[in-house]
Amino acid sequence: MDRFSEIRRKHGPDAIAGLITARCTNEELYLFQKLMRAGFQTNHLDSSARYGHLNFVHASQHALGIGRSPNDWEDLTKAKAVILIGSNLTETNPLTAVRIKEAIRVYKAQVVVIDSAVTNMAKLASHPVLIAPGTEGLVIDGLVKAALELDLIDETSVKKHPRAFEALKAAVAHVSLEQVAVQTGMSVESLKDTVTIFAEASRSIILCAEGIVRRPDGYQNVLKLIDLAWITGKLDQPGCGVSTVTEEPNEQGAVDMGAAPEFLPGQVSFNDQTARDRFAKAWDATLPAAGYGANLVEILKRCRSGQIRALYVIGENPLATLPASMEVRAALDRLELLVVQDPFLTETARMAHAVLPACTSAEKDGTFTNLEGRVLRVREAIDPIGESLPDWHIMTALANALGCQWEYESSNDVQAEIMKLLPGYYNLGQPRKVVPAVDRYLSNGYASDAAARYRASAPSDTKNGRPFTLLMGQVLYHSGKLSTEAIGLITIAPNTGRLRMNPQDMERLAVSEGTTVRLTSDRGSVQLAVQSDHSIAPQTCFFPEHFNEPPVKDLMSVHVDPTTGVPTFKQARVTIEKV
Repeated sequence: MDRFSEIRRKHGPDAIAGLITARCTNEELYLFQKLMRAGFQTNHLDSSARYGHLNFVHASQHALGIGRSPNDWEDLTKAKAVILIGSNLTETNPLTAVRIKEAIRVYKAQVVVIDSAVTNMAKLASHPVLIAPGTEGLVIDGLVKAALELDLIDETSVKKHPRAFEALKAAVAHVSLEQVAVQTGMSVESLKDTVTIFAEASRSIILCAEGIVRRPDGYQNVLKLIDLAWITGKLDQPGCGVSTVTEEPNEQGAVDMGAAPEFLPGQVSFNDQTARDRFAKAWDATLPAAGYGANLVEILKRCRSGQIRALYVIGENPLATLPASMEVRAALDRLELLVVQDPFLTETARMAHAVLPACTSAEKDGTFTNLEGRVLRVREAIDPIGESLPDWHIMTALANALGCQWEYESSNDVQAEIMKLLPGYYNLGQPRKVVPAVDRYLSNGYASDAAARYRASAPSDTKNGRPFTLLMGQVLYHSGKLSTEAIGLITIAPNTGRLRMNPQDMERLAVSEGTTVRLTSDRGSVQLAVQSDHSIAPQTCFFPEHFNEPPVKDLMSVHVDPTTGVPTFKQARVTIEKV
């Protein structure tokens, strides 16, 4: 702590920043942001929720006044119509997938799966739709336009806001269903069938995931889905809504606990003076100035420029996660102090000046918040291994070394503080019901927002002379990089180091199983073997995001959402050549 204190004394609190994984408990996420703001006195902090979930949170907050999915497990199970867009749900969120499968089996739901791969859920769906990668935004444009053309409009919903409705019609006036079909591969008939199923069912849900929130224009595309739900009357009806799923188990909790520079705990704006006063009083501290703070991308930029000189990283591994184009190694090299707190000696930890051994979730108590807003308890199953300690314990010691006088003796003590500041958040295992409030959004600036949103919708990166689309994503037995440390999971699902391709493409390129190819993007090239996979659509290829050998992720460019600061880097145009 002497080095942290020295850097703060010489360069001010702006020279310190922190990153944390959304695999931590609510209590640890809460303490992290409190330590950064009240201890180090900086608002340069972020969590792994920045990798996509914050696109959904910001869009939902902006349009509906709620910062999470409005639907619970029961809604998914009893849905009569589900549009699943941009999600290989069985691989990424298998428990949620079970709910959709139950809706199909028990409640005879009509399920439309819109994806650029032939997923497990698509094989079970009543209406599987294969689209060109990266065209999800155009598909949504087509669905909105089809709803208008077929007059599938809920008069009760739109008559409250006639000017907004006229603005939406004007915004999509240029959209041609025929042109959407050409660009996306989703036929006009499928567009019309999909929106008819959604609009006419009594309980309809849109479930979006990585293909929306972790792609360029993710924020705007979530707003488009909300537009579709609004005009068809599915925003405020029981069992209806626009929802999402997350990759890491506590991304919702990370946002709720304020582990983002724009939010205090409770998803209150960091600039809200009333909230600032309340937390400052509760913490007996002066908060960093309003309108101040850096997110993940900005933190790394400031590390590279030398503005940030000390970085505290809990459970995150940006060096292994982000593409080389983000220059993470250069950013970390410039630091005077890098402290990594992790159960494993990750790539980022190997560059650290100090590594603090932390427990895994099996070795500590706490709570997580699921997609319903339900707070779930986890309990210590085994004693901490070696010298490792729970993250809350380590942060308490660091804060006290800074003179904060924290007196937490267990995670329950932290929980008690959160309960006082966020009454009702701990809901005894019951999901917190939320009610969308769309009136303010549709009455203030909607026309200009809608015009910009639909004008910006276009497939990106499709005419750079590279015929294939490379996709990176999750597979069933892995999550992030953490699961690759589990010997059992690696035994079940090892890194084959192979590029997955459609058999037709392999035949056309005259390559067979195990043949080495050169995979080239605008960012460089790697050589690797190929393997046949019938779930991969023609002219696409896939590599699991969990593995960095070979370094396929470094072929990706990074797009940063101008509204949310979310970096996206899971898709690129490539050429494939036989070596």
